[in-house]
Amino acid sequence: MIRSTAVTCLYRLSVRGCNRTMEKSSAGRCRKVFAKLARQADQLQALAAEPDARLFFRAGSVSTWSVADHLAHLAKANRAMADAIRKALASDDARGGGRPTFVGRLVLLTGWIPRGAGKAPQYTEPQAHSSEDLRHELGESQRALEGLEAQLPSIEESAVRSNHFAFGDLTPFQWLKVIEIHTRHHLKIIGDLQQTAGSPWTSPE
Repeated sequence: MIRSTAVTCLYRLSVRGCNRTMEKSSAGRCRKVFAKLARQADQLQALAAEPDARLFFRAGSVSTWSVADHLAHLAKANRAMADAIRKALASDDARGGGRPTFVGRLVLLTGWIPRGAGKAPQYTEPQAHSSEDLRHELGESQRALEGLEAQLPSIEESAVRSNHFAFGDLTPFQWLKVIEIHTRHHLKIIGDLQQTAGSPWTSPE
């Protein structure tokens, strides 16, 4: 009887320990993605400070967009995705939505978006008329993302899903991952543009 009770106690302690480990692991996973976003935001701001000759440089062999266009697109898209996360967290629906599409699952699994595979929604199309406008848009986007930091535990736990036009229904954490993957995708294209222009560039992670 004593032995049975001891085994039961050890089992319960083990389960509690595993649960705590999983909680820490989940929270750490979410914070890790957010840390990557913070580093990417610094890269975007540094790029926006480049001279106009580099910002508005185009190389059709790499992209129909200039460096400034890619940055303006990221500013709009990242802000819209941050808003999607906030709306999902404020939703009363405990479940809400379906699942990611096949393409969405592939992107989330691999962390990779094929170039030229899709068209950006009209509301995220770049309209960077000047470097000043661009820096303002990036600042607004960065503040929108920074505002999510206090909600990271809720982002990790929420099961509410909302629709991404290409990737299907995503949880807040999946949205956060898509922001990081999408930003990295465009930073790599910008890197190729910079190399074509003969500018030094450090490839993103």
